[in-house]
Amino acid sequence: MKRFLFLSGLIVLSSLVLQAQEVFQLTRVEKAVYFDKTPPLRDMKVILPGQRDRSWKNGLVEDKYQEESSRNHSFEIRENFTDPVLQAYFGKHSVRGPIRNYDGVGNVNGVYPPDTEGDVSPDYYFQMINLSFAIWDKQGNLVYGPVDNSTLWEGFIGSWTGTNDGDPVVLYDEQADRWMASQFAVNTDITGGTYWQLFAISQTNDPLGSWYRYAWQFNAMNDYPKLGVWNDAYYGTFRMFGTQVKGGVAAFERDKMLIGDPGARMVYFDLNTSTLEILPADVDGPSPPDGTTCFFTSLSINAQKMKIYGFHVDWNNTLNSTFTLLQLIDVDPFSANLSGITQPGTTQTLDDMTDRLMYRLQYRNFGSWQVLLTNHTVNVSNHAGIRWYEFRKDASNWYIYQQGTYSPDAENRWMGSIAMNGKGNIALGYSVSSSTVYPSVRYTGRTADAPLGEMNIPEMDVVDGTNSQSGVNRWGDYSMMSVDPADDSTFWYTQEYMKSQWKTRIVTFDFGPILPPSIDAGNDDTICEMNYFTTQGIATYCDGVLWSTSGDGNFIPSPPNTLSTTYLRGPDDIANGSVTLKLTGYGYEAGFESYDSLLLSIVKKPDADAGIDTTICNYHTLTLSGQAEYASSYYWTTNGDGAFSDTASLTAEYFPGTGDIAAGSVKLTLHALAIAPCSLPNTDYMKLTLDPCTGMDEKYADKIDVKVIPNPTSGVFDVYINGVGNQAFNVQVTDTQGNILFSERSNTQVASYTKKFDMTYFPKGIYLLKVRAGNSQKVEKIVVQ
Repeated sequence: MKRFLFLSGLIVLSSLVLQAQEVFQLTRVEKAVYFDKTPPLRDMKVILPGQRDRSWKNGLVEDKYQEESSRNHSFEIRENFTDPVLQAYFGKHSVRGPIRNYDGVGNVNGVYPPDTEGDVSPDYYFQMINLSFAIWDKQGNLVYGPVDNSTLWEGFIGSWTGTNDGDPVVLYDEQADRWMASQFAVNTDITGGTYWQLFAISQTNDPLGSWYRYAWQFNAMNDYPKLGVWNDAYYGTFRMFGTQVKGGVAAFERDKMLIGDPGARMVYFDLNTSTLEILPADVDGPSPPDGTTCFFTSLSINAQKMKIYGFHVDWNNTLNSTFTLLQLIDVDPFSANLSGITQPGTTQTLDDMTDRLMYRLQYRNFGSWQVLLTNHTVNVSNHAGIRWYEFRKDASNWYIYQQGTYSPDAENRWMGSIAMNGKGNIALGYSVSSSTVYPSVRYTGRTADAPLGEMNIPEMDVVDGTNSQSGVNRWGDYSMMSVDPADDSTFWYTQEYMKSQWKTRIVTFDFGPILPPSIDAGNDDTICEMNYFTTQGIATYCDGVLWSTSGDGNFIPSPPNTLSTTYLRGPDDIANGSVTLKLTGYGYEAGFESYDSLLLSIVKKPDADAGIDTTICNYHTLTLSGQAEYASSYYWTTNGDGAFSDTASLTAEYFPGTGDIAAGSVKLTLHALAIAPCSLPNTDYMKLTLDPCTGMDEKYADKIDVKVIPNPTSGVFDVYINGVGNQAFNVQVTDTQGNILFSERSNTQVASYTKKFDMTYFPKGIYLLKVRAGNSQKVEKIVVQ
């Protein structure tokens, strides 16, 4: 009892100290230093992801991060502590599983951690990580990328030019029907460097269209930016790494940014050294009531309180802007002491991130009440669980409507992201790992009618890891749960997991009743016998998938239990001229299966036989006896000065020329052109004994004209494509192993296509540019040296 009174006294004293410290003065008001407008993203130079020099982070960010991580952030409750809101069981409310579930951008830049983030609009899903981004349509088809994040800033000239520094955030501004993307930028030099926050605002709802770009300068390193959309500003929070490590908050003039006004301003407040981890509210659904200040939250671990702030920005008189501590709310006790996240087969632990709230702080306006949702990682009997909160505001003040700690077993669950849809259902996604479970992705949730504090949705596997991360304890700073604005019901979640190195995953789901799986293997297709086949199946409501073949080829990966697969045809497949590939989907209940098949036709490469060497008398003619198989067409050429009666006839007459006769011999060559999608011709020649000389060399010209200039290249080059006709076409850049480095699909009818590429950061060597229109494909070799 004495100890309880002592702890209570500490909490009261800590609260008084907190309130006394939370007085903030306006620090500065500034216009954007740089501004411009881009051409459509689809027309901008592509900077493909590559290794970057990240040594600038040493001493500037990493040392500060280690210093802050070493602080004791925990509130010690040692004697028989039990979490009063612990949920130590799985939910049992039967629901269907993921609707779509596919890989996002992987570790294409060789960095740790990915800081996985993404958002959804009515038409697209946009994922942005360290240090790349990609865009998909709502069916899971990749429509752009992956490319360096710096592609979005290409041509935006400032002291950050050439950098690609990370901590990205991309958000769909639902009320404006626009996209907002941002990342920090650092220019380090002997004078101390400059620090920037770069913003890009799409000019329409099409992320492949044009963007307005802004850059604001900071006086210290603006690390760990977290952003939110509000009706009067884009709000941000930062960890400011200067002479002191402290928090910072800013409002960016949204109305002007949406119309491309270069005079858009930033209103900034410095916080104190004890207010580092703070989140701005981000709106889903209806806008906040007019005049409502943007809300921010920060967790005081030592005092066991949630701090709620209000940021009032006055764009008419910015000096009237205020950032104020509105409330201190007691939360149920928790422990934040952890010693890292365990993994199978290694002593390497992963960062547990127990010292901060996890992104996002989601806001919803239900009219008669408002909601804030957030979560953080806690210690539950020496493993990680997730404490989550729903705050409500019915009248004047915020209060805790419900809270819970989700930890249904002894596995670690951490780095969560939480969101509520328009029906009041809540989804919580997170990483999972333990000494027996590799770092994986799962989610749970609750229906609006569940008992308060309970996640009544069964835990769902999104993707299982297959390896432990070694040598690096950084796992990630955040993941992202968002709600589809098209129906205000479906959840979209992105998070990282481990294969041979980290990868990211994108999953979409709702809490509807269990349905049988739906499978689409893709369209029938045709390949050349020398090529492999890559396809992307589509599966909904599936707990697992598996490819199979009617032939003797092999799948990569093996076992072929991913939607994206590569098929290496076998000799029997080639002999038969086709093979059936079957995709089976397994549902979330026993016996629920579905399958779909595609027919893969295999075109054999052309074969030419010009016939045996022959001798004829001078001034005689030769009746040729050529043969050609699997050819779209064929023709003869000579290296002499004779003539053919018909160059396109296998049995043409050859009339030697005077030069042939004088030389004593001539070479006659039969060319067999490939049937699409094969592209390489086959040739064979015969020697006609007469007299040698040089002559014409006729070449077949493909309908698709592809040029790479310059080629060879140091890394920067232009691609020009003509002759695709009035049809959709695909452009891909791959390495010689078939790995896709960039892909773009055009659904528009264009006379020509041009694009700049930057492969400066790729290894020197041979790469392939593939253009496919209908059943025709053209491949051009790119030499990077």
